[in-house]
Amino acid sequence: MNESRILAKFVSDLKYEHLPPQVVARAKALILDQVGIMMACATLPWSKVIYDYVRDWGDCKAEATVAHYGYKTKVENAVFANSSFGHGFEIDDHYLPGESHPGCISVPSALAIGEREHASGKDLIVAVVAAYEVMGRINRAITPSCSNRGFHAHTSISGPFGAAAAAGKILGFDPELMVNALSIAGSHSSGTKEYDQNGGSIKRMHAGMAAHGGMRSALIAQKGITGPATILEGKHGFFQAFADEYKVNEITDGLGTDFKVVMGQGFKYYCSCGAMHSGLDALRILMAAHDDIRENSIAEIVMGTNSNSRYHVDAKVTDITSAQFSAPFSLAMTLITGTNGFKDYSEENLHNPRILSLSRKVKMEIDDEMEREAAKRGCRLTVKLNNGKTYVQKVEYCKGLAENPLTREEFDGKFRELASVVADKDTTEEILKTVYALDELKDVSALVSLMS
Repeated sequence: MNESRILAKFVSDLKYEHLPPQVVARAKALILDQVGIMMACATLPWSKVIYDYVRDWGDCKAEATVAHYGYKTKVENAVFANSSFGHGFEIDDHYLPGESHPGCISVPSALAIGEREHASGKDLIVAVVAAYEVMGRINRAITPSCSNRGFHAHTSISGPFGAAAAAGKILGFDPELMVNALSIAGSHSSGTKEYDQNGGSIKRMHAGMAAHGGMRSALIAQKGITGPATILEGKHGFFQAFADEYKVNEITDGLGTDFKVVMGQGFKYYCSCGAMHSGLDALRILMAAHDDIRENSIAEIVMGTNSNSRYHVDAKVTDITSAQFSAPFSLAMTLITGTNGFKDYSEENLHNPRILSLSRKVKMEIDDEMEREAAKRGCRLTVKLNNGKTYVQKVEYCKGLAENPLTREEFDGKFRELASVVADKDTTEEILKTVYALDELKDVSALVSLMS
């Protein structure tokens, strides 16, 4: 017992000097990835709606900046917008063992409160590491039960804890104040996965809701509101409420020594749900090896996967969100357009008759081997041609995961592509330079200003 207090003490006591060089380097990469995502995704239609909503709150204290727009508002409002942007197009990082997306919570929260407090680059790195470990470990404890029950455990359920940890760390909370911030955050957990069945744009807000709640938790704890110090493990605590089965030991095993969440984080290479990425990889491999795999030659494509992915990425396509959760649509788009990037999941492609026609030839099946190795989110893709030929490709770990990492060129290329949506080349390169030298930065406001 006492897992909540132990986790709070870890966050409170963590120092830059405690972080191995590889963890610092990884944290910089995580920050850079999310910065590019926030900048690009701020331009999307639903992000503009969220920005307009924040502006409708009226003039507030100018504490933190909304990415791309440059508007300054209260820190809670800024992080609501920025985290929504950061999770706005299925391109943010993911932690496979915990089925979670810590980046869209941790980085915007740390940046927003860091800007308000004029925190250093080192402070930002520590806060981000702490938030990732908190959020990822909580998700490891409740995976897969919480998600199987229909909760959006990946982001909005665990997210408030990550935001509270990031904010509390920047604000210098002691262990007692930190456990109150985390315990209050537990009362902000919410959100279901019904979007993966019938679409809607609400998912675009899930990270913003969570980050806003977590930031408020830290700030209200600082003013004296308290919460139960057994928020995670208690009789009526978070684990009991959100999971039928859970592993409490995931909170404390190796805490402060292995940094397994930060080091195990994966970077998305495609703008779609990660549960289909191994299938997209497999199709690309087959297309590169066999030039007879063409749009008009396909009889059937079968994506063999695990049961969780089978039902998570087989949405009926009604809008862009559901398209990003439809492996049949995405595989068809891979074959026809060759890409699954930021500009591909569009209204135009959503109604492209060629993509829609080919998608009807794609089937999702549960593969026994993939089911036994479900933690890998692997895939066995079978492509059957009209001439009777059949090609099969197995992918265990998709491109971008820690087990199959992006090259430095691919990683920086992803950032440049996203940042260039709103920034010129000089600004893009300056952000790259600034983040890779983040431990030398005196005030993170310098980085934030480049994002506007």
